[in-house]
Amino acid sequence: MQQQVDFEVSERGARGKNEARRLRSSGRTPGIVYGLGKEPRAVAVDTKRMTRLLQSSAGRNSILNLQGGDGNESAMAVDYQIDPVNHALLHVDLRRVDLEKAVMAAVPVVPVGVAFGVKNQGGFEEMISREVTVECLPLDIPEKIEVDIAALHVGQAIRAGDIPASDKYRLAEDEDRLILHIMAAKTSAAAASDEEGGGQEEAAEGDGAAKAKKDD
Repeated sequence: MQQQVDFEVSERGARGKNEARRLRSSGRTPGIVYGLGKEPRAVAVDTKRMTRLLQSSAGRNSILNLQGGDGNESAMAVDYQIDPVNHALLHVDLRRVDLEKAVMAAVPVVPVGVAFGVKNQGGFEEMISREVTVECLPLDIPEKIEVDIAALHVGQAIRAGDIPASDKYRLAEDEDRLILHIMAAKTSAAAASDEEGGGQEEAAEGDGAAKAKKDD
């Protein structure tokens, strides 16, 4: 479950690239607060603190108790921009949330254990989707959802519908969506067979070419 994080914001009067550069040089990042039928607010946030928060395990699912400016309100950092060269935070979008109303959230899926197919059958685990979307109250968003994969054999999989049920959230996507599966590793015997087959094909091609030359 999420905990509210007190987060200081300041109102941002001026707009434009020059103002954004000035903010960033002072250690702050421009942002916007919107949603719940209210007017958007242009704000500035502490760059280092927001970056640490976005990189934390809770990440964008953190519930922020915004303080300062036009008053307190709860929000989530739903989107942000990163400079492709120096990887600095450029802008953040904060969406207001009502703590009494459900929201959609993408939650990381974490495999637990070593699959039987990996441990005893020489297979390997392939992760297809690293998160699932759930619907729940903001403070009930799980930081992660663990799935036990120990019993999986080669050829078996975990799908969204296999995610453990909870009275705090409901799955909000296709139950057939593939999360991970256990693949069979290509054995040396199979590789040798492929090589032998390839050699036989080459020999057959050679014989065919020789026969064609003789016929000519």
